Amino acid sequence: MGHLIGLTGGIGAGKSTVAAMLAERGAVVIDADRVAHEVYQPGTEGHAKVLERFGTDVLDTDGTIDRMKLGAVVFGHSAALEDLNAIVHPLVRSEVAQRVAEATGADPGAVIVIEAALMTETGWTGGAGVLWAVLAEAEVVVARLVATRDMDPAETQVRMATQASNDERRRAASVIIENNGTLLDLEGTVDAAWRELSEHLAS
Repeated sequence: MGHLIGLTGGIGAGKSTVAAMLAERGAVVIDADRVAHEVYQPGTEGHAKVLERFGTDVLDTDGTIDRMKLGAVVFGHSAALEDLNAIVHPLVRSEVAQRVAEATGADPGAVIVIEAALMTETGWTGGAGVLWAVLAEAEVVVARLVATRDMDPAETQVRMATQASNDERRRAASVIIENNGTLLDLEGTVDAAWRELSEHLAS
């Protein structure tokens, strides 16, 4: 079995950037958040279950589920969000497990990174024994999201409030990637973590 790493981080922390850096260094990255969108594409079990629970108001004109419409229904509504998670999470876990098996079948020594936003909140690390967390201070996240995604500062606060705090992630994670500086700073931090991992695997 390959070496599994669960990679998590809140909105705007830079999790996807770190995942891309790890891929450049040879890791196989499985984006569980992307898988979550794939499991409710038209024709899937997930699509049928989401429609059954939330109705056709969440559909786009082409029959796909509109993530913005679905997000508007569940964000800030804990019961609705729990219902959506109860539909999506088991399907995601099954699909991720299948992709991990395929990756380790192709290369038994592979480093496999399972990237997912809500690992701390759900207690799920994709079967990984090691959890890496990408963290950024709240004011850095707000400034970053306003600049890069044109998000309203109040909306960023709502999104952040639904996620685990940095302290909670620190307690859950084995490796912390701090991302409050430049991209170059982040490269250095990821390099150090990757080097330590490589040395650990070689020993």
